[in-house]
Amino acid sequence: MNATRRRPPFCLAPVAATTAAALGLLAFAGCTTAGRAGARPPVPLVTDSQFCIAAQTLVTDSRVPAVNTVYADYQAFVESKPAPRPLTTRQYVWFEDEARTRPKMVSCKMKTADHIRAEYGADQVGDDTSCAAVNERIVAAVRASLTRAERRRLKFNEGRRIVFDPDLVTTDGPTWLEPFAVLYVTPDGTLHAKSKGMKNDWFDPRLAKAEPRFKGTRYCHLVAPEYLRRVLLGDVIP
Repeated sequence: MNATRRRPPFCLAPVAATTAAALGLLAFAGCTTAGRAGARPPVPLVTDSQFCIAAQTLVTDSRVPAVNTVYADYQAFVESKPAPRPLTTRQYVWFEDEARTRPKMVSCKMKTADHIRAEYGADQVGDDTSCAAVNERIVAAVRASLTRAERRRLKFNEGRRIVFDPDLVTTDGPTWLEPFAVLYVTPDGTLHAKSKGMKNDWFDPRLAKAEPRFKGTRYCHLVAPEYLRRVLLGDVIP
């Protein structure tokens, strides 16, 4: 089955202009989707308003319907936190261009599997996986979506010479927010996909006295599918 057909329908949930401006939100924030028991998680092929919902499903195998808030204002995103009820993810998109038309990287603030399990039950979530594993799924989906003509243009040994670097995982936000290259090429011509995550389990005893909003946080910086496609086709050099 084509990966695109497995994706939930693109949704638009308008936010009042004054509210959106005050919160630094994009006007399409607030879309929801539900996971299906037994179904493979959706893999995003475009950077839309459901991207971090899909990432939440992929990183924890969650089957809980989620709401995503997309921020246009960086500082508002930095200060935001994901929420368990309703399960709410936060999203910020980094762009290649000043006009903000070419997505490069997507930052997702999500909840850990153990927090979702505590809120909704063991049958509603799987186990945490890595941000790198999500990047790997995105690469596979993008490669599968290419036309025959596009496949003839593929760089990096027809898109097979790709290394997924292990996650750089931290427990604090400032370190997670430090800049890094989500894609880079080594001297031997290999494309590397780099991922950076933050993880603070809900039941981590080191966080016993921390405020609830700081616990159960699972963050990932992920490659934007559009940027990956441009790199694989040689339209841009990372």
